[in-house]
Amino acid sequence: MLKMLILPLMVTSLVTGLANLNGKSAGKIGLITIGYYIFTTIIAILVGIILAIAIRPGHVINNHVIAVKSVDDTPSQSAKDVFLDLVRNIFPDNIVQATFEMSGTMYVKKMDKQSHRNNVIQNDFVNGNRSSNDTDPKPDGPWTATSVYRPGTNALGILCYSVIFGVILGRLGDKGKVVLQFFVTLNDITIRMVWLVMWYSPVGIMFLIIGKVLSVEDLISTAQQLAMYLTTIIAGASLHGLAVLPLLYVALTKKNPFRIIRGMTQAIVTALAVASSSATLPVTIQCCEDNLKMNNAITRFVLPLGATMNMDGSAQFYVVSAIYVAQMHAISLNFFEMILLSLCAVLTSVGAAGIPNTAIAALMVVMAAAGLPIESVSILMVVDWFLGRVRTVVNIIGDCLTAAILDHFFPQADVDVEVEMGPEISLCTSTDEHNRTEIV
Repeated sequence: MLKMLILPLMVTSLVTGLANLNGKSAGKIGLITIGYYIFTTIIAILVGIILAIAIRPGHVINNHVIAVKSVDDTPSQSAKDVFLDLVRNIFPDNIVQATFEMSGTMYVKKMDKQSHRNNVIQNDFVNGNRSSNDTDPKPDGPWTATSVYRPGTNALGILCYSVIFGVILGRLGDKGKVVLQFFVTLNDITIRMVWLVMWYSPVGIMFLIIGKVLSVEDLISTAQQLAMYLTTIIAGASLHGLAVLPLLYVALTKKNPFRIIRGMTQAIVTALAVASSSATLPVTIQCCEDNLKMNNAITRFVLPLGATMNMDGSAQFYVVSAIYVAQMHAISLNFFEMILLSLCAVLTSVGAAGIPNTAIAALMVVMAAAGLPIESVSILMVVDWFLGRVRTVVNIIGDCLTAAILDHFFPQADVDVEVEMGPEISLCTSTDEHNRTEIV
């Protein structure tokens, strides 16, 4: 059921999230905010990749994966092949075809006419100068790289198409309101369907876990492996939320970042309870305005925007989980596959809904784009309840520190902005001549 919802959730979340970003009215502050959010997301992904490669949680035990040396002499893909596949998948020939097929490089043997003629002469000689009936060319020529389509969703191409579609839709203004409302409603329907699946998920997860446990030969070692996975995720979240983001804040403002974190204690507690950036948003705004005395115009633009696209914890979770699954199955990811994984994590995190229990569905998108077995996601559902709260805390810490940075550089800013949060939250702010702000 989750696989069924991957495609509509991915498209509607990205289109509505990007189309609702009114960057023109926000002006300079909007561009800086979006750029900074993307920058911190990339840093979070790099931190996650480094930790996953260094700790190697998927290699803690012997996964009983037997590496069989292939007797076939088929050459492996080169870095150039992987890069060209990446470009071809980013810009698919047919967006409908991209929903069920993706481009890939395959090495095949082709025989030219001269080789075929030589084979016929050789066969005639062996058969005693009798004419050979074997006239079909045999593939014994040199290996040639050929671009083919293979089954699998081209998530990267769909993501890129949705990004461009959403940005242009947002620029159309009144002309695109009908289409935007369609995608907002479709996104609302999809999220409600996800919620229905989540009501069933305890039963489904129970049987998935039982099947996984029955297939595992060494339960103790598997538990140790899952513990190392948890350690990697928590270490990455702590390093990014309590070290990297505060250091960026100090470098830009020369102020104490932990004053900001201390002032948002109530928002952190709420995030731990509800595991949702959108549901925590009212509390986050209240903490920033009442406890930290930030400019209303800044907080009510930056924080809703962050609840939509600043998902550092989720992006880090995607890459660490994908690398963990790859290590479990003894799948080696090369440099360009890491880039592909990072791009998918950035795009997916930007379009991810700020509600709980959707990270697993988004993780399937990232893993499918990287060609990893998405069936292994079931084992991660055991600990996702806890990890969802860790991700949300990292996300709102990033939101608040970003708002504090912009409040430092633009203390008297007046931002006339309209940010629509889809079906959950619609936040509109306007500032009149008395500098009063209305929240609708």
